Amino acid sequence: MKRKSREKGRTIGIYPETKHPTYHQSIGLPLEGALVDALKRAGWNRRDAPVFIQSFEQSNLKALRKITPIRLVQLVDANDVNPDGSLDFAASFDRPFDWTIARDPKLRARLFSFFVTDAGLREIRTYADGIGPWKRYIVSTVAVDLNRDGKVGDENGDGNVDEADRKLLTADDLVRRAHQHGLLVHTWTLRNEQKRLPSDYQGNPINEYLQLYSLGVDGVFSDFADTAVAARVLHRLATDPEFGSCFTGAEDRRGHGGCRGSD
Repeated sequence: MKRKSREKGRTIGIYPETKHPTYHQSIGLPLEGALVDALKRAGWNRRDAPVFIQSFEQSNLKALRKITPIRLVQLVDANDVNPDGSLDFAASFDRPFDWTIARDPKLRARLFSFFVTDAGLREIRTYADGIGPWKRYIVSTVAVDLNRDGKVGDENGDGNVDEADRKLLTADDLVRRAHQHGLLVHTWTLRNEQKRLPSDYQGNPINEYLQLYSLGVDGVFSDFADTAVAARVLHRLATDPEFGSCFTGAEDRRGHGGCRGSD
């Protein structure tokens, strides 16, 4: 990353995830110390390092907070979206694994959805810097019979409703509330395939990014980085009157310093 940053003349960061930390702890291979040691060797064990560490589990993020100042992000999962737009919390996507095996009955009774309540956001703020919710926590979808054939979505009979046969519901206020609690919001995962795009986006993946950017998300995960960057530029052009100067060279004359978003 450092070599590529020098090559491109801009900072390129990393976003490691601690995968199955409770399991690795149980077999004597804890991830937290090894990860922090690797970041120390790179000179990146500091608050302003171009690094975020993310995890779906909570206890390892709390452990990391004690040994590193690096910014931490609590991931928030769910299993699927029900036809009515509510989220499905079937195992094993119902709660963090460390809650599933916890001795505390309060933790075992919680679902991932606790994290997006105000109480959950307050709790996250005690050990992390951001929240990484699946995008359907921010904008959910409802299944509809778009072609009026009496079927709702599952045209190929695999038991799954294609996103293209769904419509968007009104956006939740999660981003606003998370910001009120001092948390960043990084959502996931945006894709270009038509079956991944609810009908309201009219087959154009850019429209999903623009909606999420307009709702105030601080970052997105994408399988198509070129689309994400193009959408970011379009959003900046629409919201920052000075940003157009980044494409004309006028920023050198006018002192506009916010042109990195055009990279």
